[in-house]
Amino acid sequence: MSIERILATSSRLDTVDLDWEAGRRAGLTSGEQLVLTYFADIESQTIHYLRDLLGSGLARDPAAVGFLSAWNYEEYFHGEALARLLRECGHPLAENRIDDVRRRAGLLEIAQGVLTATVSRFFPEAFPALYLAWGASQELTTLRGYEALERSTKNPVLAELCRRIARQERRHFAWYFNSAKERLAISPAARRLSRMAFSTLWAPVGVAVKGDGAFLEVVGALFGEGRATAVAKEVEERLATLPGLEGAHFFSRWLLRASRDRSGAPPLEHTGGALLPS
Repeated sequence: MSIERILATSSRLDTVDLDWEAGRRAGLTSGEQLVLTYFADIESQTIHYLRDLLGSGLARDPAAVGFLSAWNYEEYFHGEALARLLRECGHPLAENRIDDVRRRAGLLEIAQGVLTATVSRFFPEAFPALYLAWGASQELTTLRGYEALERSTKNPVLAELCRRIARQERRHFAWYFNSAKERLAISPAARRLSRMAFSTLWAPVGVAVKGDGAFLEVVGALFGEGRATAVAKEVEERLATLPGLEGAHFFSRWLLRASRDRSGAPPLEHTGGALLPS
């Protein structure tokens, strides 16, 4: 998908015609509340990711700057819409929640910004390809989450919000993926850097802000028994079509490690319940 098409079709998420009263009557399950809170928290952090990225070599790429501007704009209103549904259903987020989430992010989130700046400085030609491939993995993971929520919810407003958000997330993924493919194809250094980063540093979207445990709870609520590993493999198989990432098992490896590390937790498939930005 070209940057011209991205910019031509970029828009604020349309929620004017939604029947919020119907959403209130349907309400949210505890699992849906958990997932929407996580999603709203992460969507609201994109402005901080944009700040870090514009301090890297991506700021010299007009197409990347254009995309990141549209991406940040759309993601912000995803968070606003999810927060409104939570509020309408009696689960309002605290007024200062965005700042609170940022303050609680901890050392991993701080390390993310430092690492992004360091890698982009020492590998100025290879870093953009790594970031784009990383973004593709995060957008595809997020997309699968919205699709799962749309299929399972009985709340008509939540289902429609998921459909509309998913349409924009598909465009985001397409741009990240195709841009990464072009850059990786022409740069052996970018392929090596990306392979190393995915093999050693990859983590799902939001983990640097919310922690491993919160993501595992969201995965359990979204996909249920047995499905989490299948989704991870699906994401890996799609990313494996990028030059340099053939056969990379970054997501399934992370799931195995995180579920083992989670104190007292059973294997992930039986639960109920990133050093680079998404």
